[in-house]
Amino acid sequence: MGPLSRLTLLAALLAAPIGPIAAQAPRPPVVVQCTPTSISGSFGVVRTGNPIVAALRRAGPGSVIRLAPGAYPSFSIGVNGDAPYVARASGAPGRPIRIVGAGDVRIRGGPKTQDTILIAQQSRTEHVHFSGLTIEPGWRAAVMFARGGVHTGFHFTDCRIVGGYDHVERRGRPSKWGVWGSQLRDFVFEGVRARAEVKFLRDEHAFYLQNLRGDVRIENVLCVGVGRTFCQITARASEGPPGIGRVTLRDCLVLDPGLAPGDGHKGGSAITLGGRHTGTMLVERCTVRVGFNARLRKLTRPGVPYGTGALVAVDGRETVPNGTLVVRDCRFEFADGCGDRPVVSVGGVREFRLEGTNRLVAGGEQPALALDPPRFGGGSAPGSRLVERVVVSKATEVVGGVTRFGRETTLDAIE
Repeated sequence: MGPLSRLTLLAALLAAPIGPIAAQAPRPPVVVQCTPTSISGSFGVVRTGNPIVAALRRAGPGSVIRLAPGAYPSFSIGVNGDAPYVARASGAPGRPIRIVGAGDVRIRGGPKTQDTILIAQQSRTEHVHFSGLTIEPGWRAAVMFARGGVHTGFHFTDCRIVGGYDHVERRGRPSKWGVWGSQLRDFVFEGVRARAEVKFLRDEHAFYLQNLRGDVRIENVLCVGVGRTFCQITARASEGPPGIGRVTLRDCLVLDPGLAPGDGHKGGSAITLGGRHTGTMLVERCTVRVGFNARLRKLTRPGVPYGTGALVAVDGRETVPNGTLVVRDCRFEFADGCGDRPVVSVGGVREFRLEGTNRLVAGGEQPALALDPPRFGGGSAPGSRLVERVVVSKATEVVGGVTRFGRETTLDAIE
């Protein structure tokens, strides 16, 4: 199938709900060794143009697919059909399929690749773990979890998503999302041996997660130079049920997000909770730093300071409020003169907790902390529900103003 035919197939897949999940006979666990041109195992050696797909087609729960150094083509899991880039495979609880990179392993597509790794639920697929991979995004996403089913048990450990776009020079590969995901549960993206990475995306978010169906953990990740946010959580009624589960962002370092040229380099706050997520969102030991790279500070709209905000919560004018937002032991810092909106702005949650030792540093005229703002600079939805309960640790450090309902106040007065 040629590139244009493939794009047509994937566009149709993601534009409409996926039909009944196809059944597949269980396969035994196998160990498969891949090179960029072959697979090998107890079955012998087989030359192939897409080794990961060829290995997945043999893999049952508990299988291990080992990738030797080199570049591998894009692939899809859980899509019906016999196209050379499509595999139907699934792990099981406690017996994931593991795809393990050794050395410099890159998953990349050609210039017309839409999504480097596409995961759908036409044929049930779950519990697949990836480790040690560098994923170069297609023009849309590095990892795409399609609408039309719940995606369970996908873990990424010590993986890097590298977009390759230079916002100052305005050149490099076009790319949108790092991970775009609908209805995830038991999703993990973490660095264990070192920081995982998502960097140099031109237009969109590092993680854009919608209508979650269970827990998500993003831990020890470096995010630098992306078009919009580090992580945006939404659960719009038009796209699925209210979000459930615990979202944990822990030990992450976010540098200069919001650089999308199409947004005038004002692509939203680094961490965004956008409505109808009824579970708890925990942001713990995370750092957001904006404006300390002199090379980037010229990227702004005329007449407004460089940079946006670190964290925002709104309800998106949806019918179901967000649950609890906890910010614990975080550092959100803007360089002098930077930031066109509050560092932290919160509305539309049932409970907001500043726990442990947080440091919020405003660089410009906007406050460091704004609760229940009457309107939100930078185009966020006004009129979010009021925060029902606020708890603030006495160890919270704020450099810059504190407001509630748009009026100046103090930390002691907002509980």
